Formats: sequence, structure tokens, C-alpha cells
Amino acid sequence: HKAGALQPQLSPENVVIVGLRHADPAEARVLKDSRVSAFTMTDIDAMGMRDLMHEAIRIATSGTQGFHVSYSPTVTEFAGWAAGSGGLTVRETHQAMEAIALSGGLLSMDVSGLTADLEPRIGTDAVNFVMSAFGKRIL
Repeated sequence: HKAGALQPQLSPENVVIVGLRHADPAEARVLKDSRVSAFTMTDIDAMGMRDLMHEAIRIATSGTQGFHVSYSPTVTEFAGWAAGSGGLTVRETHQAMEAIALSGGLLSMDVSGLTADLEPRIGTDAVNFVMSAFGKRIL
């Protein structure tokens, strides 16, 4: 490595995708050939969100100081909104965010895909998901 050259700060072994619904053949091949962990909706159905998130967080935090979460409302199924069709339920999304908070490893989070033309309830739910990820609880 040359002095001053940028060095990778993220290992593929610590990257986790949760709630994958579809991948074209080329994307599936790239994922299978990479060291990225991808959990599909079928995996969530089989393992349950709680156990799957424990495994995802274990992978993301192995040898790290914590982890970053990237969330898009398109992964959550909201009634009447086609973009999230077949995705996580609102409850599963909260459950994932609650597991993130309980892990104590969350360092940062971003939310993408919120646009002015979305129904206000989707934005409200997204804010509630973020609050859950940062530790907001019912009691």
C-alpha cells in the first residue's frame, strides 16, 4: 500500500443484508461469491426475526467497534403501498430495530427512500422505527 492511500474500513464479512426479497441472477451470483451475508424473507420466515437479528448483529459486530444500519421504507410492507409488497411487516421491522437497540452496537443509521409523495403514515412509521433502533421502548 502506498503511504497516504485510502485503506478499506469495512470488511465484507461484517456486511449483512436483512429482508432480501429478490435478486436477478447476476446479483445473486455476486452475493454468493462475496463474503457478504444476505438473509432473505424465506430466512426470516424460517428463523423468526428475533433469532435472525441476533445472528445478523453477531456477524456485523464480529471484530468491530459497532455497526451502521441503512433502512429504506421499501423493505417494509405497508398496506396499499406496492413498493414494500412482500417485505417485512411493520411489527417485524420494529422487532429488528428493537434488537439493534438492545445490542448496544449501533453507531450510526441512515434512512433513504422518504419522499414528499409518500403517505404521511409511512414517514411517521419510519421515524418510529429509527426511535426503536436508538432505544425507544413502550415501557
